[in-house]
Amino acid sequence: MTRPVIYGFKTESTERLLLQALLKSLSDAVSSNDGSAGDRYQRRIRLIARHFDTNPLISDALERLFSASGRWLATSTAKRHEVEQQVQDGIERVIELL
Repeated sequence: MTRPVIYGFKTESTERLLLQALLKSLSDAVSSNDGSAGDRYQRRIRLIARHFDTNPLISDALERLFSASGRWLATSTAKRHEVEQQVQDGIERVIELL
């Protein structure tokens, strides 16, 4: 049985769809240098990340993303652009693996 495709992704689980939406929101927050939104989305992604513990590739990519986004949040607003690309790369990697 083939699963329907929505926006280029197969709908394999609600957790995957939710994670994709949260990753996009985190990406938007980082791009707009919105620390409070970035923190909020990072916390929400952490809550859903446990659903992917059985997939070591996704789990590892999420841990790297958490590390980069944590550094982004800890960096002063004026200097966040230096860490922004690491967060965006981490988001892209997780989405590729989904």
